[in-house]
Amino acid sequence: MSTATYLYCLVRAEKAPSLRGAPAGLPGAGKPRAIDAGGGLWLVAADAPLDRYGEKPIEKGLQDLAWVSSVAVPHEAVIEHLAKAGTVLPMKLFTLFNSDDRALEHVAKQRRRIDRLVERIEGREEWGLRVTLDELSAIDKARAEARDVAERGSPGAAFLLRKKKEQDATRELLQNARDRADALYEELSKKSDDARRRPPPPGEIGKRVLLDAAFLLRHGRTKSFQAAVRAQAKKLAAHGYQLTLTGPWPPYNFVVDRQP
Repeated sequence: MSTATYLYCLVRAEKAPSLRGAPAGLPGAGKPRAIDAGGGLWLVAADAPLDRYGEKPIEKGLQDLAWVSSVAVPHEAVIEHLAKAGTVLPMKLFTLFNSDDRALEHVAKQRRRIDRLVERIEGREEWGLRVTLDELSAIDKARAEARDVAERGSPGAAFLLRKKKEQDATRELLQNARDRADALYEELSKKSDDARRRPPPPGEIGKRVLLDAAFLLRHGRTKSFQAAVRAQAKKLAAHGYQLTLTGPWPPYNFVVDRQP
């Protein structure tokens, strides 16, 4: 056996999803193709050479971020193309089976769970939101306001009072920032069918990522959601916050069950 079956995604559609004009997929792999799993469910797969995508080559490749990116980008490109054809359940990178039959057998065993996931995401799309704070600018502003208040007191106590108020202002700023991010997440969650928070990644120097979240939206509710984000972005911009909304995406974050 020189190849394995590489699985990009599952697609719920009445007929085989068209792969005309689809991205080429993984470097060195065969063209993406559709495999009928029955009941309107299709596997989008490709033949992957084991000398490139076997256990040992993958283990070695995972140590090279450039190599991982060279595979992850075309993997996602295929999934995003198929999202136009029907409801898509994205597979994790490097989902491989010994053969098409093994892939179909796995899907058959998981069919009840798969059908439940399809029901959850059908007619919906994922949007991502990241909230960052220009921390240095906001802290400088808070400290300046604290110094202004402290210097109104007696000269002898002004220095110590100023230092205390600067420290208090910094703590209050960061706590308020977290509270604002939490409140924003709760507000937007009510406008979506589902929402997931992700661990905030490191921000740029001087930028603190307060919120990194994904929201699952029905196709007809995206405009109202976008309007709500724009309104909040305008409101918070004066305080040093930046809201970045991305999408639509296939529902990458909603094809796994929520952890208890």
